[in-house]
Amino acid sequence: MLKSSEHFFFKLSDPRAVAFLTEWTQDSQHVQPEVANKIKEWFGVRTNPDGSTSEGLDDWDISRDAPYFGIEIPDAPGKYFYVWLDAPVGYLASLKELLNKRGEDYDAYMADPALEQYHFIGKDIITFHTLFWPAMLKFSGRKTPTKICVHGFMTVNNGEKMSKSRGTGLDPLKYLSLGMNPEWLRYYLGAKLNGKNEDIDFNPEDFMARVNADLIGKYVNIASRAAGFLVKRFDGKLGEMGADGQALIAQLREQKPAIIAAYENRDTSRAVREVMLLCDRVNAYVDANKPWELAKKEDMQARLQDVCTTCIEAFRILTIYLKPILPQVAAEVANFLIVPPEFFDDIRKPLGRDHQIGEYKHLMQRVDVKQLDALFEAPPAPVVEAVLPGGEEIAPTITIDDFAKIDLRIAQIVECKPVEGSTKLLQLTLDVGEGRMRNVFSGISSMYKPEQLQGKLTVVVANLAPRKMKFGVSEGMVLAASHADEKAHPGIYVLEPFPGATPGMRIH
Repeated sequence: MLKSSEHFFFKLSDPRAVAFLTEWTQDSQHVQPEVANKIKEWFGVRTNPDGSTSEGLDDWDISRDAPYFGIEIPDAPGKYFYVWLDAPVGYLASLKELLNKRGEDYDAYMADPALEQYHFIGKDIITFHTLFWPAMLKFSGRKTPTKICVHGFMTVNNGEKMSKSRGTGLDPLKYLSLGMNPEWLRYYLGAKLNGKNEDIDFNPEDFMARVNADLIGKYVNIASRAAGFLVKRFDGKLGEMGADGQALIAQLREQKPAIIAAYENRDTSRAVREVMLLCDRVNAYVDANKPWELAKKEDMQARLQDVCTTCIEAFRILTIYLKPILPQVAAEVANFLIVPPEFFDDIRKPLGRDHQIGEYKHLMQRVDVKQLDALFEAPPAPVVEAVLPGGEEIAPTITIDDFAKIDLRIAQIVECKPVEGSTKLLQLTLDVGEGRMRNVFSGISSMYKPEQLQGKLTVVVANLAPRKMKFGVSEGMVLAASHADEKAHPGIYVLEPFPGATPGMRIH
């Protein structure tokens, strides 16, 4: 159905908007090169889905007709702002709410010339964040983002797309519910992201290997191999580092600019690789000096303290390097080393002789394969609630021979009257076409008055054995329908055949 509708547009085609966005997206400052190249296509000639061509930026339709969700446009009944107009505004609204709770002034905060704004988005929403959003901010007099960082998608098991039904989705809530350490996932993703909008793959075997072998085996074990000797033999106090130890620490400090540059470029995979190479150097130092062997020799206690001190000093530097990826581990290490929260500038100064450290406690457990199995276990098939017609299951199957044993007949209610001494029963006199009348008691008085049934046709079980009751003998059963849950669904409904049926006819 075609209809006419008035809409509101943001004039992206305005020369001022085109000039601003061209410079902003192509100046190598705000988006990654591959993203800038993609955006550049939108400024030139392009082919539309219908085969036609367009050149330059089109105006942006920022309105939608009702029914729609979101924010109504003032003074425009039945019109709503398009969600991608108001959603990014929510970023600033959320920031303002946070600052209000902190007691900080939003306008002063945003006016700070040193303030930087970074957006991390998926590659499927580039248009909204690199064209529409910067233009909205620019021409409303607000600060534009410092950088838009575009990520690719995450696949599972060598490129398989996520699917909840197949159990291939990585559900963060399920991950946490299984007791899996968030720092494991932060480290693994950090080791994969390279600052480009490329897809990354979550492979369970690779995940376990990187966490157990690299993160714990190479990094965490440095502290565990040295701290115990210092606490037990030297009251937890550091000693002097020898020349080889000082040389090792110098090597670690030399990598600070390269690691910082990797983080600045959002190339966390490079940062992780650099840190793991440094871990290899530290572990080689440990293996060469064998503190467990030094501990057995009375005359090598000073050297033992020297080697263990070097390990702790190195571990502290490595922790600072990894802090952007492992903030919780870094906080626990700070408690263990009895130091305040540390930053990159603190790398140049050592803890020093006689610095007191605390007792070492395990910083991280290894990944258990059972956890990974459970994480990717396909969800159980949804439990389909059984449909119970009339509130109860259909009775077990019977054969046609079983059914033939029940003789159902049309009966006319010749007389109906209440039963003295009973609040439930009515006494029915039935003509079943036998040349005589039958007496039947039926518990239907809650729904019917005698005069409602008198003269009506109904259905009776004619070959049911007579039953002697307090009020007389009942010679059959009148059929009536009711729900299994009488309290929730009260009501009894006597069966009444269509006109034309006569007493005595059998129901087949």
